[in-house]
Amino acid sequence: GKFYQSATLWDHGYMMHLGHGGHPCPNALQQSNLSPWSDLGAMEDVFAHGEGDTIYEMQLGLSNLVIVHSTGVYSHHVSWCQCPGAEKDRHLHLLKAKLFPASITWPQSAFTFNVLDSFLIDALECKTSAMSFYQKLHHFTNNAFPHTIPDCYCELMRVSHIWRDLVNRIRFSFAHESDRSPGPGDLALYCPACPQPGINLPSSWKDTYHRYVVDGNFTAQHMKMKTPEDDVSLADGKGYMVTEGPYETHIIESVEEKEKSSCSNHHAVNAANVQRSNLRATGVGATACARHGCFVPHAAVDFQKGERQMNMDYSICNTLKYLSENIGNTLIIYDVACQW
Repeated sequence: GKFYQSATLWDHGYMMHLGHGGHPCPNALQQSNLSPWSDLGAMEDVFAHGEGDTIYEMQLGLSNLVIVHSTGVYSHHVSWCQCPGAEKDRHLHLLKAKLFPASITWPQSAFTFNVLDSFLIDALECKTSAMSFYQKLHHFTNNAFPHTIPDCYCELMRVSHIWRDLVNRIRFSFAHESDRSPGPGDLALYCPACPQPGINLPSSWKDTYHRYVVDGNFTAQHMKMKTPEDDVSLADGKGYMVTEGPYETHIIESVEEKEKSSCSNHHAVNAANVQRSNLRATGVGATACARHGCFVPHAAVDFQKGERQMNMDYSICNTLKYLSENIGNTLIIYDVACQW
């Protein structure tokens, strides 16, 4: 031979069977005389089909499934379960195979659990955007012609959003109890070392008190979205951020008092009077455990114009309501407490 030519599992006759632990469905029809589809060995042909052309021989339960993995984007021939009523459970069959479907009714693309975990770590540690992450997968698949790879960027955004929420619910034991829903702050970790009645307090626990530190961050800005209705929250108020609806009502009903700092021209107070029309949030404010620096669940708030007292009041009030039953004393440490 003169050169190497890439070969795929499809080239070797691989068929992915779903619904029976990797074995063919006993109710499936005979799959004879099927003309094979090319896969990554000829990517110009693999992904040349339109959205409606990916379904192949529907009556036989066969289709072409695009699978996104951490090593690239692949196309596989899939044999679906043909048992009675199995059409409604195809997304469940994919999940059992550790594939997260991009849709439920008729999945045509899916993401491996591995690639979703990889994207979460890349976004957290490397600050990788979804577009950059998917472009990397394009080059992993075909570095010479990355434009021939199907564009699953929108699917990645949607699936990763759902995946992150599901993993969070599993970690906080809300996965297998359909009659139990998370409340405010139930999807966030409270400081394990801070005093909590009935958990880590001695018999003289009534003599102790909570210690909290309050501050704002003006670098965590949020630009206004062109279509804010597309930004759907799956866990509004269940983590560290406060519930959006009651917080917006508090901001509307609160009376704003423009004030000038008398404390060495402190930036936090003066910045409260600055208006930025292109920003949805000019920063965030939060309350944390003064002993160990852990954020208090359901106590982080957005700034609309700056670090105003109405913003921090809401954060502190939610902090005092969280796991503070029968604790009468609380120490609040705030860098602009003299102006608060």
